[in-house]
Amino acid sequence: MFNDETKVDLPHHSGLIIHDKMKILALHLHHVIEYGYMRGISRRELISLMEKPPVNFLDETETINERDFYMVIDAITRQLKEGRLGIRLGSFLNLSALGLIYRISLQATTIEEALYYLQMYMTATFPIVNIETKVKADSVSIILSIDNNRAEANRIILENILTVIAREVNLMTTREVNITKTSPFFSKDYPDDWQIADNYSVNFTPTILKATLQDRSRQQLDVLIPEYLKLIEGLKSEASFTNKVKIASLHLAKPELPDLASVADAFHLTPRTFQRRLLTENVTFRQITDDLRKQISNLLIRHNRFTITDISYVLGYSEPAAFIHSFKKWFGDAPDRMRQKAFS
Repeated sequence: MFNDETKVDLPHHSGLIIHDKMKILALHLHHVIEYGYMRGISRRELISLMEKPPVNFLDETETINERDFYMVIDAITRQLKEGRLGIRLGSFLNLSALGLIYRISLQATTIEEALYYLQMYMTATFPIVNIETKVKADSVSIILSIDNNRAEANRIILENILTVIAREVNLMTTREVNITKTSPFFSKDYPDDWQIADNYSVNFTPTILKATLQDRSRQQLDVLIPEYLKLIEGLKSEASFTNKVKIASLHLAKPELPDLASVADAFHLTPRTFQRRLLTENVTFRQITDDLRKQISNLLIRHNRFTITDISYVLGYSEPAAFIHSFKKWFGDAPDRMRQKAFS
């Protein structure tokens, strides 16, 4: 049972690697640099701004200092000049962070415990960000802040984190969750689930999350996430706009692939301009989505834990029959028979 209001403090023990309190996990900046690259900013240019760039951004023991982190954030902000940059970053970054709350919840049996683990992760890997959680009988609030005067850069950072957390909470449910996010910079062009407030926060109903903490079988994220990431890494060798769209689509997956409008917005383009740019490479968004579905199905059919119904759900088909029809068109055989051949 919840008290009228419970503040969640950090537990005494953690399985996480605790970094120097002035250091930030390099992986957080890697995601920012990848988004900048997708928008046309050179990776080399951004990394050259850093005094001590890590040897490997993807190494979970590598850290960077606060100065280097802000140098890259400021450079991307200056070049892109977008008010909703943090929200776009949070949407794009979701796959790379995908499953954080899912993995946390594997260790948690209550909402309070899940929030403990979230606080531990943030404190260990993103120590410039203060996180406070409040649990009431009918709501959970996660409030973020940074103790310096870099208001514009902090807006990007905190709106980014709130977007990721909100998407993670949605990922834990089998239906839409009533989630609201707040920002002091709110304006009328923000998405509908944002509101004006004096602080940065994400708010949702705890009973929805509690009810779904035990229901994880449908998405099988511990298998799905690595497969998506393999696809992303495989696409990075080619710098065409088509490949950037494929990478963005995989990052935005929930896990079903996003629609055209969502991907166009990640590039800060109208759907019409986005489609015209794809046509310069003689490809349509529908062809891209179809190709990604083919690649994902070819990966997931090799995992017995995914039923045909599961795969059709992940790929966004309304029913298994539609997926089976597409699969036969792609591979010339039914998914069940192809699975039998793969394991024979």
